[in-house]
Amino acid sequence: MAKNWTRLALVGLLLGASAGWAGWEEGVAAFKAKNYAQAVREFEGVVGERPDWPQGHLMLGKSLLGANRTAQGVEALRKAYDLAPSDTGIQLSLAQAFVSAGRHGDAAQLLAKVNQASLSKEQQAAFSKLYTTALQQSGQGAKAQAELEKAARANPNDSTIQYQFGVAALNAGNTAQAVQALERAARNDPKSAVKQKAYTQALIRQAQETGGTANDPIYVKAAESAKALYALENNYENLLLLGEAQLGAKQYKVAADTFTQAASRNANDWLPLFYQGQAHTAAGNYDAAVTALRAALTRKPTGRDQSRVNNQLGFVFEKQKKLSDAIAAYQAAGNASAAERVTKNAEIAKHNEQAAAEEAKAKELAEQAAKLREELAKKGGGAAPPPLP
Repeated sequence: MAKNWTRLALVGLLLGASAGWAGWEEGVAAFKAKNYAQAVREFEGVVGERPDWPQGHLMLGKSLLGANRTAQGVEALRKAYDLAPSDTGIQLSLAQAFVSAGRHGDAAQLLAKVNQASLSKEQQAAFSKLYTTALQQSGQGAKAQAELEKAARANPNDSTIQYQFGVAALNAGNTAQAVQALERAARNDPKSAVKQKAYTQALIRQAQETGGTANDPIYVKAAESAKALYALENNYENLLLLGEAQLGAKQYKVAADTFTQAASRNANDWLPLFYQGQAHTAAGNYDAAVTALRAALTRKPTGRDQSRVNNQLGFVFEKQKKLSDAIAAYQAAGNASAAERVTKNAEIAKHNEQAAAEEAKAKELAEQAAKLREELAKKGGGAAPPPLP
């Protein structure tokens, strides 16, 4: 941001300032070459010769900032501002110096006085970024959000402003606004992994907040965005994000494959194996889910993470009707209510199994007695045995 203001202000100076003062042209050349120490010396001579010229103090202040002499730079820019308080370039440069010095409240107060209508489109975009930073860092979040929203509406193709507004909207809980802004940011800057990732994360949050089948198309978009992100920045974290989006999009097989790849890239993290187990569970591949979840436990998750894995394992065992294994998994998770529920279900199942066996046995005996009576009747023998009660 500082470089933007440096370039914008310098263009104005080179166009509007006189080159007749001794040291001026040398100072400008040194400044452009980033030889700030020499620039400071040249502009000190300029302001010594012409102390009432605001542009000399402006360039001295910018050179001092470039030389990391922040306090002195602010002092020189303040002198320029006192000499020309309505000069937009000086206002912006002093505000940037305030931000560099950590004086965000002073920067916000100064920028509030700037006539934005007098700024070029490029300057307006840069102004919005600077003003928003000053507001946010001075604890004026609501004003910063409003400023960003105004800037985003005015600059729909500015990927940086759209990104800043999208992130701010997401942090404020305005997910729909965030998705729209971050989609523009990613579209207008397709090579930015940072913007693509923010867009992906916003879509996933929107899908989570939507819930039900209505979130299916949102997760599909998130999976597409995550795939584009992974193509831009092939790393473990983005691979996990891709798998998460695919899992939400019900692309269970590809999600399981993605998590398998992620697990192979980080031998210490239990998370990809846990997610892989979830993907297999959703697809009904319970044996594969058990294998993945048991492998996750070997990577020693702790605390609540370990409970998550064991709870998922208990759920899979329930699906497989392996109730004793399910009880053990729920107990390992510290989920006493689930363990008690499955224990009761196991007792009911055992009772039902016994009742069914007794019923089958009684039916078999009745059939045998009926057959015996029939055979005796055919032979004309003694009295047939009475039917079984």
